[in-house]
Amino acid sequence: MIVFAQPGSTEVIDRWIEADSVKALENRIRRDFPYTMEEGVKLLQELDPSIGEDDMRQLADRKLIETKVIDGVKHLYRKSPRNLPLLMVDRDGSKVLRGASSSERRRAIADSVIKVSRGQLDHGDCHKIKYRMWIDVPYIDELEGDTLRVWMPVPRNTWRQNRVTVVPNIAGGVIYGDDDESYHTGIYLEKAVTSGKDSHFEIEVEYITKGVYFDPDSIIKHIQPYKHDENYNRYTRMETPHIVDMSEMAQSIVGDERNPFLQSELVYDYIVTHYPWAGAREYSTIECIPEYVAERGYGDCGQVALLYISLMRSLEVPARWESGWMLVPGEVGIHDWTEVYFEGVGWVPVDVSFGRYANSDDAAVRNFYSSGIDGYRMAANKGVCGNFGVPKRYIRSETVDQQVGEVECSKGNLFYPLWDYGLKIISIEDF
Repeated sequence: MIVFAQPGSTEVIDRWIEADSVKALENRIRRDFPYTMEEGVKLLQELDPSIGEDDMRQLADRKLIETKVIDGVKHLYRKSPRNLPLLMVDRDGSKVLRGASSSERRRAIADSVIKVSRGQLDHGDCHKIKYRMWIDVPYIDELEGDTLRVWMPVPRNTWRQNRVTVVPNIAGGVIYGDDDESYHTGIYLEKAVTSGKDSHFEIEVEYITKGVYFDPDSIIKHIQPYKHDENYNRYTRMETPHIVDMSEMAQSIVGDERNPFLQSELVYDYIVTHYPWAGAREYSTIECIPEYVAERGYGDCGQVALLYISLMRSLEVPARWESGWMLVPGEVGIHDWTEVYFEGVGWVPVDVSFGRYANSDDAAVRNFYSSGIDGYRMAANKGVCGNFGVPKRYIRSETVDQQVGEVECSKGNLFYPLWDYGLKIISIEDF
């Protein structure tokens, strides 16, 4: 078993101050696959005491657990024990559809956005949100006399969120990427390390965010043939390594259907019914995320979002990434979703990870997230694998987008075991 030392030890410093990108990715893979198969058997026996080595091989063959050979020895993915019950239920019993067990609160949020869109309510879709986000870097001797460079995500001004104000706790913050060409919006901060003391970076953010809903009948009524303009070309092209041509799979899903919205619905339902949620590996260690999802048969929110985008672009329907945080009180966390473009309608939000609220009697609520989104989002990214407005010198911790932030010193990138982050909502008001 690979044992990761505590902060401050030579092992951690050598491993997680990342100067060499190749070695960094190798270490991240080792972190994700720390258990030998013998150790993995013991972990899985906590779930089922009858599991033996033969069962482990069968589970791996069925892709219910993930393994990787490291230094000639097969290792188990660290989240496999947690993922296994989720995947076993889906593949050995009735399908566990994404969204099928939605909470009453989640359904009420969707319902309020729908009713505002229909003129049945005068508020409930739009919110003024204020939150505090921070990064803490514990002092270690290797940082003595150095300067920390920090990047933190902030909301970008979009058609669904605006009036963004950002107040950092130190002077000299630089906002970057809040323009049409950039994929990632954030704030850059730097501060000299004080000998023997931890470093704290903090921002307070306020912005307006709006939930929207597009009625499917209205989309079908107003949709028009695509104009092959700059917008269309930009969001139908492939962007390797994580937005790729999957035409064969896409065509098998939609068949003879040619209406872009109905194609989107078919792709959405296919993902909802075939790819249950499971905890994800470090994105930076996966060569092609949508192909990984298709091969493994499961994925987290960002992984299925990239699968959706790849399938839609393969059908020549514009689609793009959006991500940041979900800020529903009590359900705060990083999250990824998408938008799809229909000529004559515009950009329509799609959150394939939220799935179908099958336990709702209202068809609009049940199908809300294939053409709508709630007003509790913080979108900092509208694409993947873009450049930062203030460039990093070393490999990023988050190579796909920017959600929790980045930290580096003169010696290299500081990977997650060397620092901590958090986000706390200060207030949410109807607006």
